[in-house]
Amino acid sequence: MGTEGPGGADWDDVYVGDGADTEPFDPQLLAEALALPPGRVLDLGCGAGGNLIGLAQRGWTATGVDSSPKAVRSARIAADNAQVAARFLHGDMLTWRAEGLYDLVVISYSLPPRGSARDALLAIAGRYLAPGGTLIVGEWDGDAAVGGDPDHYATLAELTAALSDLEVVRAESVDADPRITEREDVSAGAWRAVKVVARRPQGRGMPRGARLAHQAASSAPTMLAIRSCMLLA
Repeated sequence: MGTEGPGGADWDDVYVGDGADTEPFDPQLLAEALALPPGRVLDLGCGAGGNLIGLAQRGWTATGVDSSPKAVRSARIAADNAQVAARFLHGDMLTWRAEGLYDLVVISYSLPPRGSARDALLAIAGRYLAPGGTLIVGEWDGDAAVGGDPDHYATLAELTAALSDLEVVRAESVDADPRITEREDVSAGAWRAVKVVARRPQGRGMPRGARLAHQAASSAPTMLAIRSCMLLA
């Protein structure tokens, strides 16, 4: 998976890379996250980091991955300016490997075009969830799109089918225009997006490799404390 952005452009042509293009936190997309107790969050396709920075400010241990070096640079600068601890990593979302499992995974308008890469990313996101963990996916609504490449959009039917291994708790079409309160015609569909919230049920069917990674991540602080005590003894 490369750095292809909207309309086939390179994402590095979309971002400035100086922190100025970091968008505000999106409370509509992440409404369910605001109701969760803070834990570990992974943002796949984090862009310039606005959502992840907002979650870090709310107490989450935050990690973001993006294929655009400029986006990652902007995110790091914005996080420093906001004085929050969030990790932003440059990498391919399909080949990058997570450290342990996460209580929340976010994919915010960063799905690959329809095809095997999209299917793979959604499957990967589900595997990164801890038991009881939540996945939030937002993408532009293919049923309401006007113009552009249809393969860059998504529908609720497609996303819910792709996430059938999880428990889908919310699936809706929303108006994603950040300026909706200033817009005269709120019925226009140019900003329609689909949002799916899914959860991994406690104790159901976690892949063995993911389970072992979660156990290793959870036991790391304990093992470190044991080693420290042995050195002091």
